[in-house]
Amino acid sequence: MPYAILPAEPVSDAVQRIALQQLDRALATIEDAAVPRSEAVYALRKRCKKVRAVLRLARGPLEEAGLYGPANAALRDIAAAFSGLRDADVALAVYDRETAAFARAAARRFDGRRFGPIRASMTRRRRALLSGDGTDLAGRLDEAHWLLLKFRLGIADWSFRADGFGALEPGLRIAYGRVLAAAEDVERAGTVVARHEWRKRIKYHRNHLRILRKLAPGTLDARILALWRLGDLLGLDHDLAVVRAQVGGDPAFARIGSRRRFAAILDRRRAAVQAEAKALAEDAGFPSEDETIAHLAGLWNMGMNLPLTAVSAPGPAARAAAG
Repeated sequence: MPYAILPAEPVSDAVQRIALQQLDRALATIEDAAVPRSEAVYALRKRCKKVRAVLRLARGPLEEAGLYGPANAALRDIAAAFSGLRDADVALAVYDRETAAFARAAARRFDGRRFGPIRASMTRRRRALLSGDGTDLAGRLDEAHWLLLKFRLGIADWSFRADGFGALEPGLRIAYGRVLAAAEDVERAGTVVARHEWRKRIKYHRNHLRILRKLAPGTLDARILALWRLGDLLGLDHDLAVVRAQVGGDPAFARIGSRRRFAAILDRRRAAVQAEAKALAEDAGFPSEDETIAHLAGLWNMGMNLPLTAVSAPGPAARAAAG
């Protein structure tokens, strides 16, 4: 079944179904010994974020039932336990990608002697995180597995009487309102924190559109893709900024000259990424909160009259996109 509400499907049923599907995929990945543990961590964090998006979409009735806060905090904490490993993986990916791009732009073979110590330090830090403070990654995943199973049992309590668009409007309004507020912060301050916050808000709103897209086949796809690209650019900008701060401020990585040279490479890349993100955001546009909610309400009213069979059997490409 897709990561989406289907025509004629009660909101409460859809919320439970989607959440269970995502959790079951996370649990299956953790339980599969053939999956590298670092990949299992990635899958766990991804699924937790997608379930949190569902929670935020149904925030109105879930808050009324006193369920939203505890559930959101529980998933946040499960995923946050592995944020250090995620950052270490990102640092290595940024190093490999940006030094390769630098070498191509310079049209010469990259000299690893200058920046090699930086990557070596990143690798050592990742290895330390994999073993942890006496607790190996497999053990931490076992703990997360147990917490997800416990969380899964609680989804049965997510049943609520509110239905239709009215059950989702409060969550949609809050999520999209935060997109607009975060965009204003970026325009005003332009800080790393502001851009990162905007990216998080865009991702939640984008997932909300994905959950609604089966009610308006093809209508929301272009918007979802634009937000996906914008979120990726903002994520890349944040990763570059984090790696720059880590390397530039820590003598353990390399000599100061090498660190400054590496920081300059990242700064140039960030400037290009930010310019591309700004152009994409201007092209996509961000209508007012009322306009956006009214548009989605109209799509909902039309979509709930669609034949269920028209969207209940997605093809391979749609199933892959829904993953």
